[in-house]
Amino acid sequence: MLKESVMDRRTAISNLVSDRFKALLYSVAILLAVPQGVEAAILVESWKPIFQGIDYATGSSDASEPRLQKVNALRIDLFNPEIAFFSTPSNRDAELETFGQTTSDFLVSSGVQVAVNANFFAPCCAAAPEPKDLLGLAISKGEIVSPPDEIALPQNELAGSLLIGQDNRSQIVKTSVTDDFSNVFTAVSASPRLLLDGQITVDFNPIDAFAGLNPRTAVGLSQDEQYLILITIDGRQPGFSEGATLYETAEWLTRFGSFQGLNLDGGGSTTMVRQDEFGNPQLLNNPSGQERFNGNNFGVFAKSIPVGITPIPEPQPPLALFVASFLAYMVWQRRNK
Repeated sequence: MLKESVMDRRTAISNLVSDRFKALLYSVAILLAVPQGVEAAILVESWKPIFQGIDYATGSSDASEPRLQKVNALRIDLFNPEIAFFSTPSNRDAELETFGQTTSDFLVSSGVQVAVNANFFAPCCAAAPEPKDLLGLAISKGEIVSPPDEIALPQNELAGSLLIGQDNRSQIVKTSVTDDFSNVFTAVSASPRLLLDGQITVDFNPIDAFAGLNPRTAVGLSQDEQYLILITIDGRQPGFSEGATLYETAEWLTRFGSFQGLNLDGGGSTTMVRQDEFGNPQLLNNPSGQERFNGNNFGVFAKSIPVGITPIPEPQPPLALFVASFLAYMVWQRRNK
């Protein structure tokens, strides 16, 4: 009786696993049956290493979604000892707080490997470099460039700062003039906070033009605090990318693995750039106009991937799930014959 009971259980489990595996095969078959060239409504590409400790990915939404969106993302491994951060330094005794630079010029002058725009600033939008005053906390190499000034930021009740220590430990928090920043090596700020412990903190429906459709730059932090995620969403380009609301920006941060998230300066300031193989700046996104002279830029130092080593991108989730499930099923079948 015991032997029969065991055999019956094995048979039942085998049938159950077999049915589930067939269902998985069917699901994968549907995915593979989508004609070549047909884009999914929301597409998030797999991460591809571009420097040691820095991965790059893109995302998009097509015409079946409310709007066209083109997204670029960088994932920085905070546990990689070669990773270091830098932001626009102080003007010191010169006028205002910093001197405006395009993000491409910042990448070249600082020697970082990737960079994005950061704080809101004023005066805005001159077509030439000029002194700038930053809104919100900014710290570069341990020196306070701009003090906390959350009242001047849009939606100030949700203002926040990305704080990074010299050991790369990072957090996204609200800051004030009474805080101690002695252990902060790099900081950038803006508003509003988009994600708090995995929950979107902004309204689905835009409350004003600022929360509505705009090009966006944002920063996120993974739940295990290993990865810093930087994204840009292109906008104001009909037929290519129309921009994103604050809520949609939070959704994109989540898709790329963020648990905490903060909106940075956007609009015409939105820029993401990397160093190419010759050391020159290469735009990853498509700014809505000529590159703007931003008051604060934020960059990452990293080492090149050694010559002769071909980076292996992460597999797409459906394929990874299929392969893992297939191997597990085959092993189980062998053991239970």
